[in-house]
Amino acid sequence: MLDNPFGRARRFMYSEARLLERLLFAVTFEGAAPVCVGRVVAAYQNPDGGLGSALEPDVRCPESQPLFAEIGLSAMHDARWRDRELSLSICSFLEEVNDTTGLVPILLPSALRSPHAAHWTSTGEPGINPTASICGLLRYQGVEHPWLSLATDTCCEFVLRNPPREAHSLLCAARLVEHLPDQKIAANLTDRIGTALPDARFFVSSLPVITYGLTPLHFAPFPGSPLRPLFTQEQIEGHLEDLLGRQQEDGGWPIDWDPPGSASRSEWRGRVTFEALSVLVAYGWIDPCEAGRHRN
Repeated sequence: MLDNPFGRARRFMYSEARLLERLLFAVTFEGAAPVCVGRVVAAYQNPDGGLGSALEPDVRCPESQPLFAEIGLSAMHDARWRDRELSLSICSFLEEVNDTTGLVPILLPSALRSPHAAHWTSTGEPGINPTASICGLLRYQGVEHPWLSLATDTCCEFVLRNPPREAHSLLCAARLVEHLPDQKIAANLTDRIGTALPDARFFVSSLPVITYGLTPLHFAPFPGSPLRPLFTQEQIEGHLEDLLGRQQEDGGWPIDWDPPGSASRSEWRGRVTFEALSVLVAYGWIDPCEAGRHRN
């Protein structure tokens, strides 16, 4: 095992992570072709146009779910891969499950008929989470669709009028901000997110991080993130140090909730390990080239 954080994490990814995250790792850090990630995401597509087959590891159902659409589009975004046909199919699926304002629920009732993590006790009402995030990711894909236009307008109006007081919903709004073409609206949304975030449920600003939640690094995962100005340099550096310190002996990062099974745990640890590496490399706290020099 290579005696550096990146080398240990690399070994963990290739030993424990599922195919999707292994390929994301290869694309991000080893020059693999982004199309390979697109092909894997497309393999999760159901005949209704949505994405299924437990794409979110805590929900093991085969049926399409809005949450799975967010996970798949996020993977394509991370790989910098665009697929117009798949994205439009996802829009058509979401158009069938939205309310009259364009908002979609996180899960549909079908999700809870399969094994799932204990924290998924209900499907939830249509809302900003995950609609705003999906809209932002589809904006990155560069597609146009009647549902996408309606949902984007609804999410913007909702956040500007009454920003959510829950960190996951605010993160969804932040992902929309990142890809909104109207920079004035994006700036106004950023202000509203910044006002609501400090007191939001599941936002963890204190150190060390010993409980489940979202930290400043979720909102500013790289130095040029639109929401990076919301946090001080001291906050960012403190959370980077804490994140690096949470790497486990096996090279991966832990999860702090109970998944429905061992496969789900490995899949989620692969995802959070990829995310941790991406943040730490982006801020210069881990050097992937160091591991490469050891391998050569």
